[in-house]
Amino acid sequence: MERRTFLQGLGGAAGLAAGTGVSAAETLTTDTTAEQIEILRDEAGEPHIYADSVYALGYGNGYAQAGDRLFQMDAIRHIGYGDSAKVLGPGQLASDIQVKRDLYSREEIDQQWQDAPPTFKTVVRGFTDGVNRRMVEMAANGTLPAEFAALGHPPEPWKPQDSVAAINYLIGFFGVSGGAELSNAKTLYRMQENLGSWDDAFDAYADLNWLETTDDHYTSLTDEDLNVDGGETAPDSWEELPDEQQRFLEAADPDAVEPWGIELDLSLPDDVIEGRAEGQGIMSGFKWGSNAVIVSGELSESGQPLLGGGPQMGFFKPPIPYEVGLHGAGYDMSGIGVTAAPAMVVGRTNGSGEDEDGLAWTVTSGRDDMVDTIAVELDPDDKHRYRWEGKWHEMETRREEHVASPVSPALGGSPETRIVEQEVAYVVEQGAEMPVIAWNPEANVAWCQRKTTRKEEVPGSQLWAETAAVGDLDEFENSIEEFPFTFNFHVISDSGDIAYYHTGKIPDREDGPDYRFPQTPATHSWRGTQVGLGLGTHARNPDRGYVVNWNNGPAPDWRAGDNEQNWGSIHRVEQLDRLLREAAGLDAKGNQPPQAAQNPLTADDIAEVIHLAALHDASAHVSSPFLADAAKGSDDERVREMGEYLQRWADDHADWFDDGNDEIPYTDGDDRYDQPGHAIYDEVRSRLQERVFDITTAPDEDGPSIDWEPPISRHADPHGTVWNDVTFIDALRGDTDYEWFDGRRDELIREALSETAEALEAEFESPDPAHWLEPVHKSRFRPLGGTQVETMDMRNRATYNQVLDADGWQSDDEATWQATAGDVIPPGNSGVITADELVQAQAGQGEPDRLTNQLELYINNEYRPHPVTRTQVEQVAVETTTVRTVSRPSPRSVTPSSDVSPESLSGLWEGLDVPEEFTDD
Repeated sequence: MERRTFLQGLGGAAGLAAGTGVSAAETLTTDTTAEQIEILRDEAGEPHIYADSVYALGYGNGYAQAGDRLFQMDAIRHIGYGDSAKVLGPGQLASDIQVKRDLYSREEIDQQWQDAPPTFKTVVRGFTDGVNRRMVEMAANGTLPAEFAALGHPPEPWKPQDSVAAINYLIGFFGVSGGAELSNAKTLYRMQENLGSWDDAFDAYADLNWLETTDDHYTSLTDEDLNVDGGETAPDSWEELPDEQQRFLEAADPDAVEPWGIELDLSLPDDVIEGRAEGQGIMSGFKWGSNAVIVSGELSESGQPLLGGGPQMGFFKPPIPYEVGLHGAGYDMSGIGVTAAPAMVVGRTNGSGEDEDGLAWTVTSGRDDMVDTIAVELDPDDKHRYRWEGKWHEMETRREEHVASPVSPALGGSPETRIVEQEVAYVVEQGAEMPVIAWNPEANVAWCQRKTTRKEEVPGSQLWAETAAVGDLDEFENSIEEFPFTFNFHVISDSGDIAYYHTGKIPDREDGPDYRFPQTPATHSWRGTQVGLGLGTHARNPDRGYVVNWNNGPAPDWRAGDNEQNWGSIHRVEQLDRLLREAAGLDAKGNQPPQAAQNPLTADDIAEVIHLAALHDASAHVSSPFLADAAKGSDDERVREMGEYLQRWADDHADWFDDGNDEIPYTDGDDRYDQPGHAIYDEVRSRLQERVFDITTAPDEDGPSIDWEPPISRHADPHGTVWNDVTFIDALRGDTDYEWFDGRRDELIREALSETAEALEAEFESPDPAHWLEPVHKSRFRPLGGTQVETMDMRNRATYNQVLDADGWQSDDEATWQATAGDVIPPGNSGVITADELVQAQAGQGEPDRLTNQLELYINNEYRPHPVTRTQVEQVAVETTTVRTVSRPSPRSVTPSSDVSPESLSGLWEGLDVPEEFTDD
């Protein structure tokens, strides 16, 4: 490859153009103590920052990130503050209301910054100054992102608190699980309406929610690795619930529960009302999910550990994670951080120093229950007075005003500015601030939530950030020993070790209540908490010789949390486990030692395992044989033939192959799946969902429906999850207490198959099931700005992927390390599009290649070189920039230099389910 070097003397105000509304003299001044920073970029634009101090390292990171992601950074900071509607319009109101209630006020964010650890402050100050430096330069030379002009929104100078707000949202909000109790209570209420009694509803609900991982759930660690305490268990009957908890459950009428503090004519998504941490607005679809594979040297061809996988954080353009390398001041790591923050979260380190090991890790979501919902009685004459343990107390309250920008309807908003008043209220008990999320004004009951990690986002993120400076596994464990957020860390070392760590901060709850549902002041109490490695859910060199995880349970008998159908009899991780065992030639019986791989694994094998796992349904291979077996008893020959196709698809583990093009495996053939079983399954499964689970919805409604097309920005939902299927498959197997099929399992299946035959004959205009080849489902990247939507064949794959072999990954020989270290982030690491480029794109001249320069690699299961040593980085670098730290820009906004129509941002809201009140009539 041709390498170019650009040495830009950026020590002062040189190079800033005049005539842009920005005065270089006002914004940049040369600092006599300036530190030099090197930024090396490869062909894909990934920056590697070299500096000698923590401040300068943060400065270079902020400078580089602003050049690649400035509009995305600006959007995320406003989302983190809960004032994004003023920039992006009324489609963001649900997000802002949620954030103001569940996260923090401006004053609290200021206090978080004041209380931050010293190293955190130093790196964030540097990051802040680097962002502002780059922002001023972009304004001066006319390269500010086009979205600022389109929205009429000059970007404000970056402040340290902006990164705190972003961290609160991206890690503090999504690094915590639990809080489903009100949603569960509403389901139970519907079930008692349909079944006629609380006793019957409670018994049936046990099939949906169990609190402790079931004995047949696949866990990443085994009994041979450790023994853990399962925590809470569910009572056996309705009568065992405390009387007060029963009384409050009777208030969870879905038709009467309203959001707290919002005028009644404003509709909000159920997730917001119920206090569930789901992204809203443009962040709809964002979360921390993931899959991961780590393999010991005993099972690898090289004799050293292997790693594959990465975090699933949604498909966005640009991605939420930011690809970067940080080198210097004790840090030497490459991988990803998150946008708007200066630290790294996933990647690999350089172990070339004395007494240091090279480490690599990836994370998956831990899904621990760290939030409790509590129901309180309200004073009928004063809704701000609540009863706690027999005494009346006053809520603490504050008022928030949301002013939505009157942006174009193309952005999902009304052309008229919408002002929403919100009252944020807290129940303050047992030393905890508990936001009030909802209430039933007829029953005088409100629900509040207590979270274990409230205001721990900044110190917690610093613990994670310090992993980039560790030298071995002992130091890694020391860094995350008290890490409070719920993640699974999968680590390999070139010393030969592999390790799995499940972290979080979990309450030690009192016995008595049913923790699937809201507690009461009388039943709620935390005796303490377990945190980080104190959970006991971790192991080095585990018994199987490998670990796979796809957000499944960490170990047998561990807590399953309060989410319905979580960590039960089936899980998508089983596909990943199967593919790994097949690739290695391991047995299918849990892989207990003594065991040896018949086919020792390579990095390429791990890449293919991850690739194939992304192209198989999570659970259809388990349920389809039951459907096929029922079809055999039909009098209709076509139904019997449909059953044969279902069985054939199940035998192929419910793949999503479209084998029309040998150059791009499994994709881009005739744009139809190659098995009729797929189309048959989707249709019949949807019909059965509505019939079998009708007792969980309103009495006059069908059961819940399934939309098989993945929502924009989500991976393969619902094909990629099992949340609709655990109880369904348990019922097919006859392993439930309630008779979900009403004693007519095969009959209902055959009826659904007959209706499916009629529907598919009409859809495909053929009575022959062989012709029922479903169009390929599409995964779509949501633009976080004015760029175009990117589409690819559906796949259930991480947002950022690494494949690593610890043998040779630190080598200076280019061929050696590139064969053992690769990564990819789709569609590309850059997200900035200038006004001129946006105009060209709208004229049909295409977008800059930098926006999508990794998408084809991702689709084709290919990887870029993933360097970490200085020599490796220099071998792939095509551009070098030198920057010197300078004093901060003056605190005022910069002005976009051209006008762009807001209609150019129409892709920003594509695919969003925006409540009616937030849209045009």
